[in-house]
Amino acid sequence: MKVGDKVWLFDGNRRVYPKSAGMSCAPIYSEHFYSVTIDSETSRSWIVDGVKFPKNNPIGIYTDQQKEDMIWARENRRKIIDVVDRCSAKELREIYNLLFKPDSDA
Repeated sequence: MKVGDKVWLFDGNRRVYPKSAGMSCAPIYSEHFYSVTIDSETSRSWIVDGVKFPKNNPIGIYTDQQKEDMIWARENRRKIIDVVDRCSAKELREIYNLLFKPDSDA
């Protein structure tokens, strides 16, 4: 990242709802993000809209790819969990082995 780059901030209070008449539903997750530009920097921080974000751990400031990753994870996490929840013991073991590969040194 550098000064002048477009980045995204996340605001959980920024809510946009689907245009469904008469239905109550959750806000659109992707609409919590809004685009800003990195205004300046110090030796250790990015300054965006007057707020400092540490360069070594810029939590709360996202690139295009990070934003897309968060949206994808939010939209698909529950679907994946629901499918895994219905797996057989054999399938769960296979998933376990994919996620927690045994150390070859042990």
